[in-house]
Amino acid sequence: MPLQIVTEGILVEKSVVPWAAFSKLVENHLHHYTQSRDIEREAARLYSLDFPEDQLRHFIRRVCTWGGYAGIGVRVLNQNPFTKIRTCFRNAVAHLEADTPDVENALREINHIRGLGRPSFASKHLRFLKPEVCPVLDSIISSRLRYGFTPSGYKELSDDCAKIARTLQANRVFNPMNRHNERWFAADVEMAVFAHINKL
Repeated sequence: MPLQIVTEGILVEKSVVPWAAFSKLVENHLHHYTQSRDIEREAARLYSLDFPEDQLRHFIRRVCTWGGYAGIGVRVLNQNPFTKIRTCFRNAVAHLEADTPDVENALREINHIRGLGRPSFASKHLRFLKPEVCPVLDSIISSRLRYGFTPSGYKELSDDCAKIARTLQANRVFNPMNRHNERWFAADVEMAVFAHINKL
């Protein structure tokens, strides 16, 4: 069952995660994935510089290592011309920077890159490029919470995480990611959900 907002928190499978638990869940995620904040900063620099080759190659390797499979980054870089990789990243960001961010087509753009044709590692890259609206859709969240392992399933997860983020912010729940104006992002919500499901 997809994520649902209830009065006291969100329904994840058959259990309620109270609003007050989100801060600790994000902290637990950061404890296990210590590079998350730094990779976000790297992604922001990368985008501002229009994806220079050396830095984009480093970013892809780093995201895949963060996701637990460094070998995917090696395959991506070996199996695709760099011009194709950069074009796909530029097109994806253009979708995300639209007045209404289009995460579905952003994911489709990254899926054009050989080795990133499935949502999991493609969405990991988007998560760092635009954490405001881009969570991670991996096989665990897809199977446990019934989000389709497709671009449309990714959009559904993004929409649900964004709604939950707005509710967390309205309830003034502390976000350990230390966002400007104490904001919550879709990626932060997914971090908490991932930590809850995986008992981090």
